[in-house]
Amino acid sequence: MIVDIIILELIVIALVYVSFSVFVQRKLANYKRIKEIKKEMNAKMKELRTLGTDVKKEVLDLKQKEITALASESMRHQIKPTLIILPIFFALFYIVLPMFFPATLNITVLSYTLPYKTFFIVVSFVLGLASTILLGVYERIVTKKQQEVANPVQVQ
Repeated sequence: MIVDIIILELIVIALVYVSFSVFVQRKLANYKRIKEIKKEMNAKMKELRTLGTDVKKEVLDLKQKEITALASESMRHQIKPTLIILPIFFALFYIVLPMFFPATLNITVLSYTLPYKTFFIVVSFVLGLASTILLGVYERIVTKKQQEVANPVQVQ
């Protein structure tokens, strides 16, 4: 009974943390710009491949610098949330959890016995992965609907 409450508490803490991290990622990362950068990079890579081998080295270097600059900008947009999320995870993992749970606490789930911190990491990972997949599917559906509204197919 007490172990079930502890499991539930750890799951709730992980859920709150994952929800917070998703919120921070959505607020700080400019996903529209990241998508634009991806499209620009793909176009430039395609252009680079079509140039062939008889192009001057300066032209190739210029194209590669443009691609590198875009990749760097994309990386900056993606790393910004991590600078907030990661320190909070470490504070939660090394300070908050040990304040409320004994260091020797082990949790048995499906015949696997795990230290409570490992259980917390596993639950956080699974919830984070599930939220990423669900948000990705949701965004694809929304994008598809927006494209259908912008370019309606005429039925005859």
